[in-house]
Amino acid sequence: MRTRKSMPLLLGLLLTLTGCGLVGGDRGPKPLTPMPSEVPAGAEYSTVDDVIAALAKGGFGCKETLRNEYTFGSNATCEVQHRGTTVYNEFQVLSTARFNRDEVGNSIATGRRAYRQTIVAAGNWFIWVRPGVYAYDMAAALPGSVVLEPLVEK
Repeated sequence: MRTRKSMPLLLGLLLTLTGCGLVGGDRGPKPLTPMPSEVPAGAEYSTVDDVIAALAKGGFGCKETLRNEYTFGSNATCEVQHRGTTVYNEFQVLSTARFNRDEVGNSIATGRRAYRQTIVAAGNWFIWVRPGVYAYDMAAALPGSVVLEPLVEK
């Protein structure tokens, strides 16, 4: 009799675990979203300092407001005054010793799809530009980069 009473509980637990992907059909991580083919492999930078210096050389000096250094990369946020607007640039540089091109591409795809970010990218780095309308101006200042519009799922 005890087994019959616990069956609905066990069935409910199994359905819950299956729905969460802990049991059943979800076998391992999702495949990476590759780097978009239009993103050039060149223009690699070692740190965010290098990208910020290149942006300044292109005519957009920026005021850094946040910085993080990691073992396998770095990121920073800086503000650019452009056409009477504050443009926020969030830089991410990933180490080529740790991350391959598709891993960088997967990070870019997540921002474009999940958060509808407009991205400037090349090599092993990318920048989320807000407002996105200024991404083309930022890309023009960074030779070898391209603008990637947000991905909207249909």
